[in-house]
Amino acid sequence: MPLELLPMTEADVPDYTDIMWESFGPGVMGLMYPDGYSKEAREHSTQGSLKAWRKRPDRIKKMKVVDTDLPDSAAHHNIVGVAEWLFYPKERTQEQMDQESAEAREGGMPPGANAGMMKDFFGAIGHVKKVHHGTKAHVRLHILATLPDHHRRGVGAMHMKWGFEEADKLGLEVWLEGSPMGTPLYTRSGFETVAMMDFDARKWGSKVDIPHAIMVRPARKL
Repeated sequence: MPLELLPMTEADVPDYTDIMWESFGPGVMGLMYPDGYSKEAREHSTQGSLKAWRKRPDRIKKMKVVDTDLPDSAAHHNIVGVAEWLFYPKERTQEQMDQESAEAREGGMPPGANAGMMKDFFGAIGHVKKVHHGTKAHVRLHILATLPDHHRRGVGAMHMKWGFEEADKLGLEVWLEGSPMGTPLYTRSGFETVAMMDFDARKWGSKVDIPHAIMVRPARKL
């Protein structure tokens, strides 16, 4: 079945929100929303994503992979995978980074979210950013999610090919936090693990550990 990589539009953001839940709900996102991902929580996430994208369209790039062979009635308007990339082509100051963190918190916690868990998880990510790449220029793969029924079709690889080409034009490293499911793909794609994120999923009710690897793809020039 033909797969096609396209830029997302604002109309795709609700599907983007739902695809993240279907992809990450069995893992970390399920700990964030222990009672399920309510309509109110989805709307909160969708509006927050739209607001950030509208504010910084040069930085935030959202992409989708569609299956053109699926019927028009298929779920998520034929989208089978999504990605969000963050581009920081120039070094930033600590003040700029602090401002960005404040902007990310402006909407408050989503309805029904486990606030303690989210603060713990995103606090660990914030620590990673500060320690491993700090203010320097880089590209960040913020989200990569594929619907479970479409795993092993090369959806993630399509997203990464696009992101790598853009990063290489700028001569920048690419950073991410890899889940146990994603880490093998990232390793095959040229990422190196530099550390493990300091987050204990069992503390928040998970029956298994969910280790996240801090990974970097070294800068390359076209």
